[in-house]
Amino acid sequence: MFKSLRSKWICLLVILLSLLMLLTGYATLSSMRASSMQQAEAALEVASKVFQQALDSRAAQLSNSVSLLAADFGFRQAIATAEQATIESVLENHGSRINAQLGLLLTPQGDLLASSAPLNNSDIAQLKPATLGSNTVTDILLLDGKAYQLVLVPVRAPVIIAWVGMGFLVDVPLAGQIKGITGLDISFTQQHAGINQQVASTLPAAAQQQLLAKLATILQSPDTTHFAADFSFITRGKALDSEQRLWALLHLPDDRWLASYQQLRRQLIEIFAFGLVLALIAAFLFARSISQPLSQLSRFAKAIGQGKAGDPPAISQDEIGVLTSTLISMQHDISVREQQLRQQAEHDTLTGLLNRHAVEQRLPAILQQQAGTLLQLNIIQFKHINDTLGLANGDTLLQLLAQRLGHYQPAAAFSARLNGDEFLMLFNQSLTEPQLVDLYNSLQPAYNIQNSLINLKIAIGIYPFEAGRDSASEALRRVDLAQENASLAGGGIAFYQPGQDETHQRELTMIRDLPSALTSGQLFVVYQPKVELNSGQCHSAEALIRWQHPQLGFISPVEFIATAEHSGNIGLITQWMLQTVIKQLAAWRQEYPGLRVAVNLSAADLLDQGLPAQIGRLLTQHQVPASALALEVTESAVMQDTSKVIANLNTLKAMAINLAIDDFGTGQSSLAYLKQLPVNEIKIDRAFVKDIETNSNDALIVNATVKLAHGLGFKVTAEGLENQAGLRFLQDAGCDTVQGYFFSKPLAGKEFSQWFTDFASRAQPVEELE
Repeated sequence: MFKSLRSKWICLLVILLSLLMLLTGYATLSSMRASSMQQAEAALEVASKVFQQALDSRAAQLSNSVSLLAADFGFRQAIATAEQATIESVLENHGSRINAQLGLLLTPQGDLLASSAPLNNSDIAQLKPATLGSNTVTDILLLDGKAYQLVLVPVRAPVIIAWVGMGFLVDVPLAGQIKGITGLDISFTQQHAGINQQVASTLPAAAQQQLLAKLATILQSPDTTHFAADFSFITRGKALDSEQRLWALLHLPDDRWLASYQQLRRQLIEIFAFGLVLALIAAFLFARSISQPLSQLSRFAKAIGQGKAGDPPAISQDEIGVLTSTLISMQHDISVREQQLRQQAEHDTLTGLLNRHAVEQRLPAILQQQAGTLLQLNIIQFKHINDTLGLANGDTLLQLLAQRLGHYQPAAAFSARLNGDEFLMLFNQSLTEPQLVDLYNSLQPAYNIQNSLINLKIAIGIYPFEAGRDSASEALRRVDLAQENASLAGGGIAFYQPGQDETHQRELTMIRDLPSALTSGQLFVVYQPKVELNSGQCHSAEALIRWQHPQLGFISPVEFIATAEHSGNIGLITQWMLQTVIKQLAAWRQEYPGLRVAVNLSAADLLDQGLPAQIGRLLTQHQVPASALALEVTESAVMQDTSKVIANLNTLKAMAINLAIDDFGTGQSSLAYLKQLPVNEIKIDRAFVKDIETNSNDALIVNATVKLAHGLGFKVTAEGLENQAGLRFLQDAGCDTVQGYFFSKPLAGKEFSQWFTDFASRAQPVEELE
């Protein structure tokens, strides 16, 4: 509707003026309404005080009259002599003289002696609290379903012998009297059993119906001013009794200030209409003066936006002329930069392939529309290539690889460099095994880098996808998992296997829940005894960690410890393990003073230079000697950084902590390193022990290992002993200590204590155990 600049200028000026006038009118009307409301509330406040004074004055008059009756000698004598007829006659005559509608006489205890109107037990119960005092009582009460302004005066002779009371109905005549004083309409309303009932009102009948409709709302917030439905009056409530069962409603007619308000509103509307006409005329004249040159300029700018040449308007000497010159120079610059930006936004600057941003933009639509194959490629140990050849040569290598990807047939729908040495290829069809092999082989020939031939190990992950089944994030994750599997295999091709997502999610769950598991009791320690073959006694055990996850169930230590090492959380486990085991050793010290417990350390632990100090603090804190603690490390862990590891081990050995090489024979350490290690013990892996009685090669390896270890001054422990035959082989081989299910499975702390006690009581040489 408002396509032209002229229309927009007119619309803008009209809207601004309209908003200004609306705000002005709103502020004026709001101010006037607020002022009127303040005046109305002030009038209601004054009327409320006058109303209260009228009630107080009436109560004072009634009190004087009843006090005279209470002081009358004859009336007191009639009460003292219990002359019922005289009492009722006096009450009736005195009530008639003062126009009271109720007269009554109570005993000093509040029981009814006489009344000019029938009263039930609940009415009398309201009067009893008033007789507990000794002074005149004035209140407004609901008696016999009617509202009375009641005065009770004690009758003394000289002590209180009775209470005499007179009451005036709170009704229309009373409301009329107060209206004559205050000029306000009055309504009296009572609440009975949660239901509002109107008692009396000076309002017209129609207004009374409106009042009944809003009665509940008014009584819920009596201090608030309430408007009638037709704005004919405003109302405020006032409770007349302590129980808030009887209410007086003061009504102020608001027709005078409402008429003034409406008149002002009409005037503002007239001013608004007149101003709007003036604004339309001024806006039209102003817009016409500038719209013509701007229209020409807009057509030129539109042509620039569409990539067309366009005819620029004549360059004038004003601001529009400056803008015209600027647009002409921009026309050339935009065309140049547009191409550059498009290239930079979607392509990798090094290889010219698409970048990750472009993949994330294009991939969702492709995955929804068709089936195909995703390939993710990775150069194994590319960092080592960069470190060896330099970053510049590494970049050149990436460019050569990208060129080979581009020459492959059938051609990919697109190829992209995701990051670093990772590339992604998408094919619109499923690739056969020969095609995949051909792609892999095309990447194997050496790459010429400055006359040096470089051979690469390529890992390729493959994920065939179906139309509409996967989101972009799912597809990229799955092809990445496949590529990781290919990398772990040392290169080659690996397909995504169903279930790998679940494995990945399981690892993420373990990483996420590990910190809380350490404090919630999910992780616990079990102890496997280590039995000395010569003496047949047990003086040591190995502490093993277990994890019972609330959702994943039992998790193998091999699984979650590997995950913790990859995620950098292994230090949390080691710290918890050391603290738990040392605390348990402290508990066992008195009963088993010679017991030594071994804890396994990871490669990351051995590289932590603060580990010896940490262990020392824990031993001191729990008053456990260092000789009660043993630490077990693997050969592969030692090989991470031999110099740092040996330095840490020397520090730990100097503290008198027993050190052992765990899983000996399965790692990659050499004998040259072994002789440098400051360890006390070598543990032969269970892979060589479990079938030793049937496998001659295992028996040969164990015999050779025992002799080698003894020759170097180490003790030897065999893991995984499961039967009697294996025990004889290990004894013949000269093993010092054995552990395995033959003697006991890993036990929780209490069960281990019981086993240890029982085993010690029947300790015997190994020959007798056979």
